[in-house]
Amino acid sequence: MAYRTVAQSWGLSKWGLAGVLLAPSYPVRALNGARFAEEIRTEAVTRIEANERRRLLARDARFGVTLHGDTLVVSADSVSLGEVADGRSRAIDTDGFVGGRYRLTLDSTGLATLWQRPFVPDELAEVSDVGRAMDDFFPPLPPRIVPLGEATDRAGRHWRRLGDSSGVQRFRWSHRSSGDGAQVVADTVPALVQEATREESALAWTVARGPLAWTRQIESNVTTRLRGRTIRASVVQRIVVSRTR
Repeated sequence: MAYRTVAQSWGLSKWGLAGVLLAPSYPVRALNGARFAEEIRTEAVTRIEANERRRLLARDARFGVTLHGDTLVVSADSVSLGEVADGRSRAIDTDGFVGGRYRLTLDSTGLATLWQRPFVPDELAEVSDVGRAMDDFFPPLPPRIVPLGEATDRAGRHWRRLGDSSGVQRFRWSHRSSGDGAQVVADTVPALVQEATREESALAWTVARGPLAWTRQIESNVTTRLRGRTIRASVVQRIVVSRTR
């Protein structure tokens, strides 16, 4: 249960709300016609007492963006997905998903609202819920800070602006979150869940075009106590996205 909570969407943290120092608005119209290449590598380890299961997941995708009014239509132009689990590797068939489209809007901070998701075949969804790939695909709008300056936004992300390069603004941000909660499994059985997430990310940005490239390194640890047993799940995920057009 804990493993599914962490890994099912491959989206391990939320971008959150805007900070008080943010620039006026996300340059949504500059995304019209953009193309993005995404690489995700995820290592997930689940431990139940003396038993351990390790999974390695690799997803490579290319997305195209067009703007219809205020709505971004994002097409999944190509997707490849591979998994190594229990010492066995396999390639996942993504043909039933490729060509699918998302429809979403971005607010002034880059926070997405999804209005339509593509169909995801069951075999693919069990490995990676690519139907939620756009939930937090686009990075947040960076704070308006001077080169070498720092700021913390309302979501608790700590930003540092690096030196500019060829007219491109470069940022790093970090974020920590943790929480306790309870879930009910099998209708009536309560499970106590503790989760801690750490993120270190980087962003290349221009005012005119918006995000050009970004990376996210996310580590998440979940401990679930259920029926006297302790289940520990740890996930390390690296996301690399670049704008190709």
